[in-house]
Amino acid sequence: MTTIRTHLVAGGFPPGQHAGHDMDFARVQLLQALQSNEDVHATVSNDFTDCDKWLRDCQFLVTYVAGPFADDEQTAFIQDWMNEGGRWLALHGSSGGKAVRVDGSGMRRWVKSAYHDALGGFFLTHPPIREFTVDVCDQSHPLMQNLPASFAIKDEPYMIEVIHPDTQVLLTTSDIEAPRYVEEIYGEDTSLLPDGKNRALGYVREVGKGAVAYFAPGHCHTPTTNVQVTVATNIDPDHVVPLHFRGAWTSEAYQQLLKNAIRWGTGTSD
Repeated sequence: MTTIRTHLVAGGFPPGQHAGHDMDFARVQLLQALQSNEDVHATVSNDFTDCDKWLRDCQFLVTYVAGPFADDEQTAFIQDWMNEGGRWLALHGSSGGKAVRVDGSGMRRWVKSAYHDALGGFFLTHPPIREFTVDVCDQSHPLMQNLPASFAIKDEPYMIEVIHPDTQVLLTTSDIEAPRYVEEIYGEDTSLLPDGKNRALGYVREVGKGAVAYFAPGHCHTPTTNVQVTVATNIDPDHVVPLHFRGAWTSEAYQQLLKNAIRWGTGTSD
């Protein structure tokens, strides 16, 4: 029997902090999903420190982070690892990184780095949590197997810039309206796809012998980890934030997506 080595990075920033997410819940959910394959052996980290040590004999990397991102040296190792056949499944806040203050404003913008180039996606911002429709672009792709043509979820509606033109977009939505401040802090809304209507919520891209897949949904929080200040009216008409939020994790479609992604990453589907 061949053991499939998987490494999970799940954590917030600063080290040991939740960064507005129920990291314990997400970590346990992902480990349980990985254990659905009895041949998988998983290791766990809170950030990308020493990722070269953990990935050296690893086939599959899974990340669910809010704040931690790989520095240039760590990114170069991940890039080489993918070139040699490694597969990376990145979820939710994995598209974030470092934010800086915008001159003359109290707002912050995220800074694109080599890490985002390797990931293939860059987080701009998200409007308040709401319910929205997700459209599946290619139901024949292994990552999309057994998913409906569209499904509704409650989540943070991420605005993601797709960096590389050879990326295969798998999930989109047309339900996200960009806040007015996006053009102010970034110059333009780079999360819009060429059709000028849809935005990517999930994609896959081949990297050498390996690949990277990213899916934006997956927010979760508890009363002690919540930092949301408002929600859309289709969550609560009075904009009251639910103190316990599991969002997409309670969706059958999202659970199917995770199942597909783990099969894809562990090489048990092509």
